[in-house]
Order: sequence, then C-alpha cells, then structure tokens
Amino acid sequence: MDQKKRMHPMMMPVSFFTSLKDIFFVFIILFVINYSSEATWVEIGRILFFVYLIYKFVSVIVTWWRTTYTINESFIEIEQGLFTRKHHQIPYDRIQNVQTNTPFYLRPFHLTALTLETGAEDEDSSFTFTAITKEEAKQIEYVLDHYTKQKSSDTIDTNIIETDEAQAMTKEEKVVHFNPTKKDILKASVLSFSYLLLIPVLASLFSNIDEVYDLSATGNKIIQFVKDSWFWIGTLIILFIIVAIGFGIIRTYLKYGRYEISSDHERVYIRKGVLNEQHFSIRKQNVQAVHIEQSLLKRMLKIAEVKLISAGGVDLSGEEVNSLYPFLPIHRAYTIIEEILPEFQVQTNMESLPKKSLVARMCQIPVLWIIGTIIIVIFFPKWWPISIILFLFTIMSRLLDYYFTRFLIHGETLQVRTGGIFMTTSITTREKIIELKLEQNFIQKRFDLANIETANRSKPVHTTPLYNIPMHMTQRAFIWYTGRNPRIEGGLDGE
Repeated sequence: MDQKKRMHPMMMPVSFFTSLKDIFFVFIILFVINYSSEATWVEIGRILFFVYLIYKFVSVIVTWWRTTYTINESFIEIEQGLFTRKHHQIPYDRIQNVQTNTPFYLRPFHLTALTLETGAEDEDSSFTFTAITKEEAKQIEYVLDHYTKQKSSDTIDTNIIETDEAQAMTKEEKVVHFNPTKKDILKASVLSFSYLLLIPVLASLFSNIDEVYDLSATGNKIIQFVKDSWFWIGTLIILFIIVAIGFGIIRTYLKYGRYEISSDHERVYIRKGVLNEQHFSIRKQNVQAVHIEQSLLKRMLKIAEVKLISAGGVDLSGEEVNSLYPFLPIHRAYTIIEEILPEFQVQTNMESLPKKSLVARMCQIPVLWIIGTIIIVIFFPKWWPISIILFLFTIMSRLLDYYFTRFLIHGETLQVRTGGIFMTTSITTREKIIELKLEQNFIQKRFDLANIETANRSKPVHTTPLYNIPMHMTQRAFIWYTGRNPRIEGGLDGE
C-alpha cells in the first residue's frame, strides 16, 4: 500500500458544509433579519456572501484533489495545500493515539473520519483523514499495531493488512469490560443535567423566531391567560418537567447509548455515540496516569469517572474521549482499571495527613476571600453577606480538602487523593513520572511540612500537586522516586 491515494470524494461536501458554520450568523443577518431590506450594505454583503460561497466551493474541490497520502513501511506520507504545497511525514513510532469519528451523515456511505495524534506540540501534532472508508481506517490502524509488534524486524509487509484473517484475529483478542445498562443510562441522564439544556435551547429558539416575527404581543396574552388559571400553571410545569426529562434521556442515550470499553494486550478502546459514532484507542504503554474523579454528588451515589492521562492526549470535537464512562459505579471503576492496566493497582487504604497539616492550611492567607470582599465593598456594598458566605465556603473547602487528602506509595505505584468538594485520585508509576518537585514556604517550615508535585508526560505536561505533607514523607517520596531505595519498609509503602 505504498501508492498515493486520495480521500473519499465525500470529503468535499463535508469540508464545504463545515465551513458554512462560520458564516451561518452572517446568513441570518443578511437573508433572515434583513430579508426585505434594500440597504446598500445589505446588497453588498449578499454579493460578498455568494462570492465567498463560490470561493469555498472551488477551494474544497482543489484541496481534495491536491491532498494525497501514502502508507509506507514506517511512516505515513502526506501532501496537501491549496496554494502552497506542503509535504510532511508522520513516523509510526510518533503516533500516540488513534481516533475515529463517524457522524450520522457519513454512516450511510460506510465512511469515517480518522485522526492520528502524535506527542508533538507544533501544527503537525495531528492529521485528520476527513472522509475515508471504514475498511481503509481499519487497515491504517492495523498497520500501526503491526508496526509496533514487529518494530524489531527490518521490513513490514503492508499487504498483510488487507487479509480478512488478520482483521478477524485482532477482533477476537478484544475483551469487552463495560457496556452501560438502562439503569446506567438513567443515572447518566440525571447526573449529566442534560435536561437543563432544554431551557437555553427554548430561549434561543424563541429569540430567533422573535427576530423575524414579533411574538411579544402573543406571548403577553399567553402569560396573562396562564396567570389567571392555577390549573394551566400546574399543567405547564408538569409538561415542562416531562419534556425536560425526556430531552435529557434522549440526549444522554444518543451520547452514551452504545458506549463500550474494551481492550486487547496492546490498546484500550472506547466507543461512544449513537448518531455520531466515535472510537478512541490508546496504547497501554502510553498511559502515564489514571485519574478517578468524583464530585460531591457522585460520591453520594458511589459513582466515579475514570480518565486516562496519556502522552499526546487528544480531544475530539472539543470533548474529552480518553474518559472511561463518566458514571461508573466506584467498585466497577476499580476493577476495570486493574483489568485494563494491571500496573495501576488501586489501593483503598491510604495514609491521611497529620493535624498540623490542617493548621498550616488554616494559616494560609485566604486570597480569594480577600479579593471577593474588596470587590463587594467597593461595587456592591449592599451584598455584604456574600462576603461571610464566601469566608465560610473557604473554611469548609479547606476542612474537606484536609479530611479527604490521602497519600500512598505502594511498590512502584504512587497514589494521591486531593480535593474536598471535587475529589481526584491520581495513580501513576515511578517510571511514568518525569519530574518530582519539592517546595516549602515560610509557614510550612514552622510546621515541618512541604509540597510535592509530580509531572507526567502529556500534552500539556500533566502535574499533580500535594500540599502540606510532613517532611519525612517528602523525603521518602524523593528516595523512592530516585530509586535509591525502591522498597520502603512500613509507613508509605503500606506494608
């Protein structure tokens, strides 16, 4: 497969209609709000609008024609550019993550969008095949896995990726760890607060209609009619609640209805979406840390979200897709982590901090409360009770943070839990930590405390701070990290 290929012709309409999103508001102004206007600026704007459409129509055709890619033995070669020809290569060993996104408009054509993400920080950090067949996407994914497995060999027979036996073998190796049940979907619809999105949706719809047709008079009559009858008020409230709940359930189902977490010995796979189907895969060796995140409400319901912090972590359409299902039962979350990534063992018994850590926290200057109070006194003096609420919130936050903060070094694993209202448990291994930093301020010196901060390779670099821990803990952590004494007896080692 070392011949030049172009993407599927569907790349052209997809790119064209995607570009129309940027000028949709301009269309509303010129052709909806001012549909009967004969003003000069409106006429000129309409002409420029059609000129832009023609330009985009021609440019997407030329871009499609001038964009080619070649699958070689050890890299993907890409040539693209409308006016300036751009030629670059993506070596297989730089590709960290692979994502596929299959919107509903590509599914009838058996097409998908494939994104290859590297760990680079420049503009070449990723490349997206806007529209290719699903078979081509599977072939590219397979050749990447095949290259990883055969890295030590001199050559790779890329023709092997076209055999059905090879693809069937990779499918059989996958183990499915989680599929949400109907009960999980209902929990997700409640905790995601999707039903609240109905309010801005209805407000936006009413505003757009009102810009074209004056609804103020009709709206006032409806409001007055409802006010005169408690029956209609109650009916509308019940109707709104039913519609909001239904909206939330439908939206949640479309997002999480076909969610699946699976893995093989090489990668972790996440699938999500009903209409717009998304697939995300990450090499297990690229996972730098695991985060278990819980809000106060999630802790009450004993559920959690597990995120994989990876080298070259990516987002798809602005959404984090390296998240194992955001509403996992907490015990199931622990078992899934151990099933997928055995080196990230989750320990429930962790060390708490001494009381002097709480005293040190309370001695720290409440900067947020001071700034908030100054703003209230100067601009909103009548709202002075908010300052008291903010102060109490600061104290409560520090108490909860102290109470829930935990720390543990267990063999090769470092496990840190921080946060009070929003709690995060971070698990990483010694070989995945690229930096361990120790800090100590004036107050901490008086209490023999310090801060530590670990850094993992990610994009951007991921850091995990832990504040106000005893000096003997920081010293042991430093010895553990440098490898001078891999096995710490007692204390932090939890043995």
